[in-house]
Amino acid sequence: MICISQQADELIASTARIRRVSLPKINLPPLIDGVDTPGDMMFFEHYIFRLSTIFTVEGEQNNAFKDMLLPMAVQHSGLMHSILALSSKHIDYRSPYGLKFLKEHPDVDVQALEERSRFHHDEAMNELRKDIDLQSKGDQLTVPATLGQMLCLVLQTLSDPSPKGEHRIHLTSYQKIIKSCPPESSEFIKFIDEFFHYHICADELISLPQEHNLGPASDDWELPSTIVQPDAVRLLGVSDGLFLFMSKITNIRNTVRERLQNGIEPAVNFTSLHRALQIGAGIKEWKPSWPVGDSRDLAGLLYKQMMWVYLYRTIYPPQLTNWKIRDDLTTAVNDGIALLGKFGPRDPSQTLVLAPAFVLGCAAFEEKQRAPIRKAISVVKAYMEYRNSDTALEVLEEVWRLMDMRDERSWDWQSIAHGMGMDFLAT
Repeated sequence: MICISQQADELIASTARIRRVSLPKINLPPLIDGVDTPGDMMFFEHYIFRLSTIFTVEGEQNNAFKDMLLPMAVQHSGLMHSILALSSKHIDYRSPYGLKFLKEHPDVDVQALEERSRFHHDEAMNELRKDIDLQSKGDQLTVPATLGQMLCLVLQTLSDPSPKGEHRIHLTSYQKIIKSCPPESSEFIKFIDEFFHYHICADELISLPQEHNLGPASDDWELPSTIVQPDAVRLLGVSDGLFLFMSKITNIRNTVRERLQNGIEPAVNFTSLHRALQIGAGIKEWKPSWPVGDSRDLAGLLYKQMMWVYLYRTIYPPQLTNWKIRDDLTTAVNDGIALLGKFGPRDPSQTLVLAPAFVLGCAAFEEKQRAPIRKAISVVKAYMEYRNSDTALEVLEEVWRLMDMRDERSWDWQSIAHGMGMDFLAT
């Protein structure tokens, strides 16, 4: 009986060995192209549950970064690699969030994650070059995915600790593609257009005219005559026309800068003053598209305040007013600071706060105005977790230092930023 049992055991063991040898090795492909390793899953998870939510003020029910960009990426490997690269660049593994994230995934280390990050970036760029080559030959099928990749590249520059204006390359590329290969209209293209126009306009807060070719708006442009529905507005300033004012103010600022640099008097001539009055009247009449009571309506009021301060600082260089700061500017900055304080730390509108906080800071001549602006920017940093908040504050600190010295250069914060090697997006 024992002998028979031993023979049975040996037969079973032998059969098992034979099966192990004879069974073919099967490697299952990734369910989603590009999402292959545990590190990729971390990047994918981070994008879905954290990163995509900080880019929008619309909430979970209408998130274009999930509802539009992600389904397209499932069908286009280059866009998926771009999303994973963007997600990987955003995570700071030294932050409380990053440390917690690593603890939740003990089978992955930082080195492996950084290697996968470089892999996804390289693969995304390879696919992007292939698509652009196809488009140059008349193939328009991949244009939407290409624009999606460029969107990711613009956002990726926000993570750069030493920004050199790379975002402008992608903004310019968008303009060229839209002109040479205009895609068919769709909800995704409307979203893309609004995203890029927002960032093109916001770029004017830092850019210098001789260093970019995006071009501010013509002074002949007027506000849209049609009423913009709130649901059609994803970001402030584009569909509702507010950023037309910013571009017109930038035109004046560029003229004043040139006249100051060349010693032409008056630095602010009658043409600039006349245009400024028209712009000021338009800013006062402008109203946010979102209804009163909507949390985004507060962001609209803040942007309106920002635009007036930007205009005022443009036509009143302190060296031309003997450094006498008028009460109306002080009041406007204080009112803007009060609006900044009304945004909760987890309010989705924090994604819109950096630009107005920066502009208000460029007009904060009083020491007591600077602490709440520093705080507001730190709250944006905590919410967005992007390094451009640090860059914006670093530039502001230099502007304030020059202000306190009554240095004429403090008026031209664009030149200050470029002199510091900081060419970034304050968004």
